[in-house]
Amino acid sequence: MIGQYAGVGEICPQFQIAVANGGNLATGTLYFSFQLQNRAGFNRPSVSSAIAFTTNQKIIITIPEMPDGWDIHYFVISAGVTSDPATHVQIARVPGYQYGVGIEPQSLKTILSTELELNRNIHLALAPSVTSVGSFPVGVDRLDGQVRWVTDIAKWFEYRADSTLPLSVDAVAADIGQWVRIGGASTQVQDTRAGVGSDRPIVSINPVTVIPTPPYPGETLSKYLPSWEAKYWIYNDLPNALPAGTEFGIELEYNNKRSPDLLSGLVLVKFIGFVQTDGGIRTQDGDGRDFPNLGAFFPWTPKLTTPFITIDDLQPGEAIALAVKPFFSVAEFTVKDVIGVFPVTRIQSGDYNPLGKLLPTGIVYDIGDRYRVVPGTGLSYDILSGCALIGGYDFPEKPRRSFGGLQPNTAGQKVIVNGNASVFTELASYTPSASEGIRAIVSTVAGESTFSEWSSYVAITAGATLTLSYPCNASGVGTIRADYPDAIAGNNKGLFNPFSVNIYLQRQDTLEIRRFSGFGVVAAASQQFTISNWTAGVVTSPPTADAAFSLFAPSSGTIVPGITGNFPSTNYRVAYSFSYDGNQITEISHASPPCLKEREGGLELPQIEVNPEVTILAAEEPATVVDTGIGINAYLTFRIPLPEGSNFDAILTDSNGSVLVDSSGNVLSF
Repeated sequence: MIGQYAGVGEICPQFQIAVANGGNLATGTLYFSFQLQNRAGFNRPSVSSAIAFTTNQKIIITIPEMPDGWDIHYFVISAGVTSDPATHVQIARVPGYQYGVGIEPQSLKTILSTELELNRNIHLALAPSVTSVGSFPVGVDRLDGQVRWVTDIAKWFEYRADSTLPLSVDAVAADIGQWVRIGGASTQVQDTRAGVGSDRPIVSINPVTVIPTPPYPGETLSKYLPSWEAKYWIYNDLPNALPAGTEFGIELEYNNKRSPDLLSGLVLVKFIGFVQTDGGIRTQDGDGRDFPNLGAFFPWTPKLTTPFITIDDLQPGEAIALAVKPFFSVAEFTVKDVIGVFPVTRIQSGDYNPLGKLLPTGIVYDIGDRYRVVPGTGLSYDILSGCALIGGYDFPEKPRRSFGGLQPNTAGQKVIVNGNASVFTELASYTPSASEGIRAIVSTVAGESTFSEWSSYVAITAGATLTLSYPCNASGVGTIRADYPDAIAGNNKGLFNPFSVNIYLQRQDTLEIRRFSGFGVVAAASQQFTISNWTAGVVTSPPTADAAFSLFAPSSGTIVPGITGNFPSTNYRVAYSFSYDGNQITEISHASPPCLKEREGGLELPQIEVNPEVTILAAEEPATVVDTGIGINAYLTFRIPLPEGSNFDAILTDSNGSVLVDSSGNVLSF
């Protein structure tokens, strides 16, 4: 079962395209791809045939009606010169919800069908550049969803007519809406459960990457019930049906921590029905009985039994659809607080384990991948498989899971776990309770790694073409450097996450070093760059970073002559470093303390041996027992004082009363 935001189907249905007279287009041919976007991201595109148009024509795209079970926030249109959607770039989008004066955001769906008209050449421009943020298209040249590369700051921006984000360097005001910084011009998705896919599990999504719910609460001191609702699915990705009689509902998180006491009764939940594979909604079982408690909002009281129980099997490919509304007053919740919602089938709890009395600080078992933390996408991380004993409770082995919640450019963040297998992220100032433990300390502080080894010198007369090798495979998984000062050194289960590379070139004749920066990294085994302008380099020395900074080490680089450029004619060599802008994990520590200790060995019982050589001490000396065992096994050596004038028959006996060591220190039996 996967808890996710309400979906939009795996593949977008085809939109309708027509070419008509009465426009201002020049002659051309393009392919169009169409996608739907929900709170999590995009579904897979459908692609049109080749669309040819001539001078003074226009293109009309009609978005047809969509299934009721889908939660569509945007209809996205991309285009390219080939039929491969991986080569397409976004040119426009149509909001799935109406916006404007007097309309509460995300409350009224856009009425379908609806049309989008592309009648100017600039509407079909495939992600062109503008010199600055003051050069964005305006008026009739501008379309919602247009994407532009701003050359003077080297960033991508998208026009969002309905955006009300706080203005910043990444959210630039327009006369209507805003131009907002994005990661790139392509919205291509191959797997809807990964990357920016629409079906990602909620726990793997970092809140800043999703479509936010509208501001709350309203300007009132009483409880406020908004018109909008956030929709969620419990999707059955299993080969078998989820049986009837299963409880379902939500778990709540308060500021990245599961905290049911603080939120009881402050959220309303509605059961919508079962969403089928085609997006239709099923509200009855096979016998025609209506699902119970359907279509009405219930106050959610996490400590009580959920009001929702399935009366029919949830088939593979179906999803339980829920809607959630906040219902607070200003006194109960502020705009600085964040609530997380996780749709679940019956809440799982850890089991009491009496070993917690002996291990009050908790322990991670030597099972699976020991529940270690590795980097995920951006400000997310993965906890690998494993289980732990925390606060007197442990849980069965959990599979690998993804979590968001990290703050950008922040050191010392704590990954907290408890005996219920809940995982959340806290800042360095947080003190875990007795029922919680720190699994890892994570940093997202920006900076630059230590540079790679220099390549061999090569003669260059114009420009240079460089090939950099990365510790990364074709799937984007990186190998953490072998000398990393933590238990995850050499681990190859996290995502390769550097943001960019800095390239250093050194002349052999003068030994001058120049730095070329701002080259984005692709998650691959290698990447090629071309540098032609020697004068653009910043004269510098390569960096040396702290031992724990950057999980990944630059591998090596090669240099060959380029075709054009203004390099002085001499020999050059290359080295490079990784750079992080504060939106990636740059350090991870599992060191104990303060983190949970990892138990060595399996779950076999420890072996306890006693050294037969018992040392008799003077009366005033304290008794000691020294353990020199290896791993979980104990080897005990006793040092025992003998009071003056004592006449003991024995100073060490076994459980049957047999004398093992007599009063003179003689070992009688072991």
